Amino acid sequence: MEYVRLGNSGLKVSRISLGCWIFGSSSPAYGKPGKVSPDESVRIIERAIDLGINFIDTANRYTGGEAEEILGKAIKGRRADVVVATKVRGRMGLGPNDEGLSRAHIMREVENSLRRLNTDYIDLYQAHSVDWDTPLEETLRAFDDLVSQGKVRYIGCSNFPAWVLTKSLWMSDINHFVKFISIQSVYSLINREVEKEIQPLCVDQGMGMILYSPLGGGLLSGKYENGAPEGSRGAVEPHLLKIANHFDDGLRVLKEISLEIGKTPAQVALNWVIHRLAVSSAIVGASRTDQLEENVGAVGWKLPQEGIQRLDEVFAR
Repeated sequence: MEYVRLGNSGLKVSRISLGCWIFGSSSPAYGKPGKVSPDESVRIIERAIDLGINFIDTANRYTGGEAEEILGKAIKGRRADVVVATKVRGRMGLGPNDEGLSRAHIMREVENSLRRLNTDYIDLYQAHSVDWDTPLEETLRAFDDLVSQGKVRYIGCSNFPAWVLTKSLWMSDINHFVKFISIQSVYSLINREVEKEIQPLCVDQGMGMILYSPLGGGLLSGKYENGAPEGSRGAVEPHLLKIANHFDDGLRVLKEISLEIGKTPAQVALNWVIHRLAVSSAIVGASRTDQLEENVGAVGWKLPQEGIQRLDEVFAR
């Protein structure tokens, strides 16, 4: 495994990280349904740590909080080996203050996350998305207090547009608040939107990019070559097949390169994205340990420049 600093911070994270959004109940009160049983989820997390993955990402809303509980159980006795990242923003109850980035919601939810994770600190606490109903200064001051209290080590954001992120960094500067060290964004060969504004901003400000959906919902794994396999995301999300058809030439070139260098399409796609500017880690989801093992094979080498150029051209923005 390779480890790099998360942005300009001193925190070192694995190039490949594990996401927990599919761990837990198939019918949670809030959040997306899980696809992996708690016992199997624990085995996947334990295997990830054994493979050198030290960065694990979750959120209070994933499977209604169960994903955090599963992670807490899996890392018991190994807490010091893991960089735990979780998020706050989504609805967690029926009340008017049961969602958002208000001080009231953040202070309540951090305690709930700490309890579910069975830990006394969170390494990276992230704003899951912008809360347009709460003043940005209120959110940042609450995060700053959590760091001062020792409940949170670092803060980050997710799904923020560039102008809001810029305003956040400026507001932290003028108020002497702790600053976001990272942003979690969609980035892959088939979705390069962040290259327009977010990535240049991160390069300029020394922020780390944490990527979700780096395999384009599985399209870059090669498993959709002959349609959507049973049980895959494409089988229940037809729009993925439309995207696959749109990038038909790119997927063909991706497969050609993978055969030429003896890697899988997923490993090539991940290797391409983890070496982009400002990228610290790419989050992968896994419902089986063999998927995780394949994805970890994306580190420890680098695509030849000729292969990078071919992918850049065929998957042009």
